[in-house]
Amino acid sequence: MTEPIADPRTTCRQLIKESVDPSLWERNEAFTHKLVNNTILAHRLHSHPILQAWENSEFDLRGMQVVHMEIRAAFLEVFSESLLRLMQTTLQLEPTLGFKAKLAARFLVQLNVADEIGFTLAPGADGSSGHPRLSHYWLLADAMAKMGLDEATWRAYRTCPPARATRATLEGNQGDHLRLAVVLACIETVFMPYYGPWGRNSIRVCPSLAEPGTYHSVHIEDEKGDFVDDDHSEDSWYVVRQALVPARYEEIERLTTESLDTWAQLFDFLLTQRRQLQ
Repeated sequence: MTEPIADPRTTCRQLIKESVDPSLWERNEAFTHKLVNNTILAHRLHSHPILQAWENSEFDLRGMQVVHMEIRAAFLEVFSESLLRLMQTTLQLEPTLGFKAKLAARFLVQLNVADEIGFTLAPGADGSSGHPRLSHYWLLADAMAKMGLDEATWRAYRTCPPARATRATLEGNQGDHLRLAVVLACIETVFMPYYGPWGRNSIRVCPSLAEPGTYHSVHIEDEKGDFVDDDHSEDSWYVVRQALVPARYEEIERLTTESLDTWAQLFDFLLTQRRQLQ
């Protein structure tokens, strides 16, 4: 029997890299680095004025309730489902890259799925733990409850058109492994600056959200300045690089820009809505 691997994430990334011709991997890596630096990090969404508004605690409790309900519907309700779908779409890799490529990508994605659904992986069977209530979506629902929003309320909430358009960027790419991987990788990358400001404004209007293990305490950076989603972001780009081919570069650039533009409109709305609520 094969011995368990002490560092499955690093091992799996290497397997993914080895599943692609070295020259193609080099091209794909250069393409994704350029995409991140010149398109994603340079986009207005990455430094949207809502971040400063959150840092300044400009959103009151009602404003943050709206933010949570809109973001839940736009992204968070379908995020775990999209990761699970990405595991399924790895089957599209097998005809060209082989079964090992499919299984390596699926394994790497499932490491992130485990975090999302509340399972903590640790070396050795005895070190793993978890519970569905630790899933990020459950924690989000608990956070909204602390803010005075029960499930019936946020389910009945009519989301804005930009939130529905944002949701469509995920739901509309479920059938294509590469496109879905790109959308998820963009989400993991562009929203990294959002967790801290969003969490701090939320905690200021609802102090009980600062309790350990709550949704916002999980997503705020630790003492070293690291985020729980740092590994998730890089994992996502490994999956993208594995599936990329030069013939789709232009398509992926267009998809990235269109997705970022759509998401930015959601945060434009949230900033405007805050002013209308006050």
